[in-house]
Amino acid sequence: MGVFPLLADRSVSQIFADERNKQGELLYKKAKEFLEDRNHYQSVETCKSFLLLYPGHSKTREVRKTLSSNYRMTGDVLALAENELKIYKEFPNTEEGLESYLISGKAYVRMGREDKAYQIFQDIIKNTYSSKIAQEAELELTQMEILGESKNK
Repeated sequence: MGVFPLLADRSVSQIFADERNKQGELLYKKAKEFLEDRNHYQSVETCKSFLLLYPGHSKTREVRKTLSSNYRMTGDVLALAENELKIYKEFPNTEEGLESYLISGKAYVRMGREDKAYQIFQDIIKNTYSSKIAQEAELELTQMEILGESKNK
């Protein structure tokens, strides 16, 4: 057994991993509390700290979503689009990742970057396995075309 009987069952690296996981969870909860209190600046900074300190943490997706909520509330459309693209790149084969890709396309439309939005919507339609999200992308493209035609009249 030795001097450290508690360490017999668990390795030091496992103890550190568990502690790291707990610390990440606490930081995520703090970011959510700041968001709920409408303290968006603190929430954004806490989310960014989390992403720097805990890469690969199990709560990464939730932290990114919290970050997006902050950007949506503060009207930072560019930051929203970029964050949603990061979610898609980190989780490309999930429904939530595809949803984020669609959200980023919509954000680009709001910024007037129709070229970028068009690419995203086309990519979703051609390459997605989710018919629901593909239909939403087609709807967005149709709306863009209608708006584009009305601008040209």
